[in-house]
Amino acid sequence: MKRLLLAVAAVLAALLGTMAVRAAMVPEPAPAAAAEERVVIDEATAAQRLSGAVRFATVSTVSGGPIDTAAFLGFHAFLATSFPRVHAALKLEKIAGLSLLYTWTGTDSLSAPVVLMGHMDVVPVPEANLREWTHAPFSGDVADGYVWGRGTMDDKVTVLAVLEAVEDLLSRGLRPSRTVYLTFGHDEEVGGRFGARAIVDTLVRRGVKPALVIDEGGVMANSVIPGVAGLAAVVGIAEKGYLSLRLKARAEGGHSSMPTSRTAVGALSRAIAALEANQFPFVLDGPTRGMLEAMAPYSSFGRKMVFANLWLTGPLVKKMLSGTPTTAAMLHTTTSPTMLSAGIKDNVLPPEATAVVNFRIRPGETQSTVIARVAQVIADTMISVTPTDSARVDPSPVSNVDSPAFRLIASTVRGMVPGQSVPVLPYLVGGGTDAKYWGPHSANVFRFLAVPLEQGDVARIHGVNERMSVKSYGTAVTFYAQLLQHLDALK
Repeated sequence: MKRLLLAVAAVLAALLGTMAVRAAMVPEPAPAAAAEERVVIDEATAAQRLSGAVRFATVSTVSGGPIDTAAFLGFHAFLATSFPRVHAALKLEKIAGLSLLYTWTGTDSLSAPVVLMGHMDVVPVPEANLREWTHAPFSGDVADGYVWGRGTMDDKVTVLAVLEAVEDLLSRGLRPSRTVYLTFGHDEEVGGRFGARAIVDTLVRRGVKPALVIDEGGVMANSVIPGVAGLAAVVGIAEKGYLSLRLKARAEGGHSSMPTSRTAVGALSRAIAALEANQFPFVLDGPTRGMLEAMAPYSSFGRKMVFANLWLTGPLVKKMLSGTPTTAAMLHTTTSPTMLSAGIKDNVLPPEATAVVNFRIRPGETQSTVIARVAQVIADTMISVTPTDSARVDPSPVSNVDSPAFRLIASTVRGMVPGQSVPVLPYLVGGGTDAKYWGPHSANVFRFLAVPLEQGDVARIHGVNERMSVKSYGTAVTFYAQLLQHLDALK
């Protein structure tokens, strides 16, 4: 027994030694960004233009549904008036009626171009929430250091920040080293099937193969990553797929006083319960594993030992991450029952009951594998499983963090806060963006909202009191201006 204990102790000591050595070999954090001459933005004037943009209620409600065309056309006219140099120097095309494609021809026509994306549409504001808004959601009020209203964070902020940056560069007589496309969709909030997809299809037909695509997605904030102190940025290198399935249970209808042995409502309830009880497996790989490994240089030595040795600590880390909904979603395809419908009267057995279940598909799985697994878990001939009419898409390809494109984004992010060694980490975007349509056509598609978020800001996206700090908005404009001036780094 003594020899066995000594042997176990020796193995444990060897393991700990190996883990410590691997942790010690983790490279030092990226050096702090060197101070350089930064673009000077008139933040107050820029904020006023963002304010004006918010006043146009460019709301998306249902994919393919009615659109307040006048609001979008008014917004287009506002952009033309607000950014005269952009509209004089860049070629503007309207795609799918309401989406905008600007072409800024670069000095080198042979270099692969860059695509900067954003979207003009916003989500509606529920009537029940109106009283909770400090400033009306489409007021565009500038107060207390913020621009208030729907779109200040998602995503007119990107549209306006990109245009502000280009307008500034044009005012200084600058021109990018390679062609830049500015693409602003009109229906991202309902899947982007008619706007962004049409723009991508248009550019692909013209032979465009971008060296870099940037859309919304990641964020920059304090305490955004547990275990990483201070300011950090997460840049989406992939996004989950999207699929909604309709479960339909059929049974004999009739009087509730004489129920059949199996009812439609009962069968549907059991199916949903089975799906919730049999979640998709948790897997620590791809962008999520890459994010943890990238956190190591910025972590305490104890955490370094964990992140540098995921070959051993992976199961423990996976269990810890699966403990909360936010981090668990990074590890698996999620299952979310969202809609139920059955019955017309309390004493009538419905012949049909339906439910909609939404799935956000992790890289490594597809719509087909999800549908097959759902049918297997339910295993009930009374229930049919079919996709809904909602936009559906497989997970995007995973972009390369070792590419010049990612390094350019990272260096530009660090340039937003010179003097600090800001972690710029890859991550998996759980929601959907218009960038997904570039997935099959470019290996360098990234997702990053170039705004330093404040405490509580994440809850404001699609929520009550959406607002943007005037100072943070100025920083976003600086990000795009700096990035456009360093496109040579993509070589």
